[in-house]
Parts: sequence; C-alpha cells; structure tokens
Amino acid sequence: MTPEARHTLPADHYYSAEQYAVEQEQLWYEQWVYVGRADQVADPGQFLTVDIAGQNVLVTRNDDGGIRAFYNVCSHRGAVLCDETRGATKAVFQCPYHAWCYDLNGALVATPRVDKDEVDRSALGLKPVHVDDWQGFIFVNLSRSTPTPLREALDGHYDSPLRFEKHKMEHLVTVQRTESVVAANWKILIENYNECLHCPIVHPELVEVVPTYRTGETGDRSRVDGGVPLITGGTSYSDDPRARRAVLPGMNEEMAHSIYGSQVFPNMFIDVAGSNVVTTRLVPEGPVQTRVLTEYLFLPEDIAEPDFDHSTVVDFCELVGGQDYAVSERVQRGITSRGFAHGVYPAKDDYVHQFNQYYRKVMHES
Repeated sequence: MTPEARHTLPADHYYSAEQYAVEQEQLWYEQWVYVGRADQVADPGQFLTVDIAGQNVLVTRNDDGGIRAFYNVCSHRGAVLCDETRGATKAVFQCPYHAWCYDLNGALVATPRVDKDEVDRSALGLKPVHVDDWQGFIFVNLSRSTPTPLREALDGHYDSPLRFEKHKMEHLVTVQRTESVVAANWKILIENYNECLHCPIVHPELVEVVPTYRTGETGDRSRVDGGVPLITGGTSYSDDPRARRAVLPGMNEEMAHSIYGSQVFPNMFIDVAGSNVVTTRLVPEGPVQTRVLTEYLFLPEDIAEPDFDHSTVVDFCELVGGQDYAVSERVQRGITSRGFAHGVYPAKDDYVHQFNQYYRKVMHES
C-alpha cells in the first residue's frame, strides 16, 4: 500500500509578498537570528550592521566587553546611523544628519546646538535589541517581549546544533568570507541543503568525496553520531586527500575523517569537518532573493603554520555552493507555474519535511 504523500509548503509560500510580510512579523522578528562572528567585534567600538528581513541592526562591543545591539537609527529624526557593514569607533556613534552622539551602550550623550533641557536625553537612547552569543556566533532577536534564552532556544531546534558544542568553535578564527546573491526564496535554499536526492545529479565532485551522498542519503544510517565519511582520508571539506590538519577538540579518529551538518533555524548552516568549520548565513532580501554569506573557520594553530593554505577548502565549497544556488534559482523560476501547487516528500526528504514542520509551528500554521 502506498503511504500517504507528505506535501511541501504551498507554492505561494516561496514567492508571495503577503506570505513574506507575515514571516517578517511572526518569524524573523521573533526568532534568534544569526548575524556574524564575535571576533568581528572583538574590541570596544568595533561594530557590524546587519539586515534582518528589512530591519537594520547595529551590533557593537562596549567598554566592559559586552556585546550590545540596537536598531541602526537615530532617535532624533530617524536617520540611519551607520552606513558601513563593518567598522570601528573610539567612543561614540555620531549621526551624519545632525551629529547627535550615542555611546557604546546606546545612551544619547551629545545633541549639538540643542540645549540639554530641550530634550530628555535619558529617554532618547538607541533602541536596544536582544543579543547573545553561542560558540562565538552572535545572534539577535527583535522581539518586543523577552525571548527564550538563546541556548535554550537552540536546544529546541529540529536539527540539534548543540551537539557541536564539544568542538569549542568559539576558539576558531575566520580566514575568509564570501558572498553571493541568489534569486531564490530563503526556504528553497534550506530545503536544498536538507536533502541529497539531488547530489548525484548536481554535485558530481561532492559525491566522489562523500559516496554516501550518491545514494541520496544525507547521513550514514550505520552511525549514530550523524557523521558521513570522507573517502579522501583528509580532515577538511575538500577533494584534496592531502588536506589533513590539526583536528578540532572533541574529535576521535572516525569523526576526524567525517563531515557533519546542521541547519540552525531560521538562517544558518553549520558544516563541521575534522579540522575546520564552514558556516553559512542567509539574509532574505524579499520573497524571491537571498544574500548568502559564507565563513571559513580554522584552528589558530593551523593558521600559524607557514604552509597553511585554506584555498582548497574554499574552492571546493564555493563550487558546491554555486551548484546549489543554480538549482535553487531553477526551482524559484518554476514554482510560480499554474501547474504547481505544492511538492511531495519521499522518505529521503525527511529533513526537508522536518524543516517544513518546524516552520509551520513557528508560523502557527496547521
């Protein structure tokens, strides 16, 4: 007897402006969203500006060493405060419009040509945003109420990111960042990441390195740790068998020659190999476009070696990523067809189905 088909989300969930607007309020402004590495704001005054589904947020570190986050907007007349995506200031953030100044804790400390008694400075500081870090990864939450603590929220995710804590990723160093713009809805990219039925067709280089993926499986069913073996004998995301380097904490011999992955809802992928970690951040730019930012993390002792070369890892991952982006755009082009109402999930699409179920739960959909 044929089992009852499991359906994907409705087709319009991947292109509808109305659905995207609902996502902004119910998902992107209520969930912990990954925005960057803590080493990008290592010192007081260093800052990032990040977009979260149309809301711009300023992330910085104060003089006490704490990470703070605020809406990137001046309280005077609503001007954008900082244009740079990354930078540093010595003591204050100065608005380019009227030069109002805010300290590293968001307090309004100067209003040139406006006397102190004209405005209540204590009430006009930058509007704070919830911020926390986990394993050296910074997350922000735009909720107007107090959210579930970050680690507790991660513990409830469908793809179990806390299993990677033993690798002490906070000690890793980012050696390269790449950026791509993909003409596809952010959920299409996640669904592609969560399955490997496409791997033998789309990723001929990847399945040579990870034969398990040739079967359409995303994991090795004979293992309980979620790992998939690399046949190159290397310890990195690479097709180079010589890519053997120092191994991450918490790795045994089998793990050192395997790869692992997790989709951290809603916008992060963590891919762990024996000696490096690759993270991906999805930034939706409307319902049909996503900016993809990838970070390549290595152990500091590896980076210090005179023969350190991360190019084979980057080149291989960028090749695989480009292949994924191309097929995701193909789905985006086809999904608006009048002949497509929704897709289906066979058994090997189980992780995609889990993502959809988690999405439905967050969106309060039945």
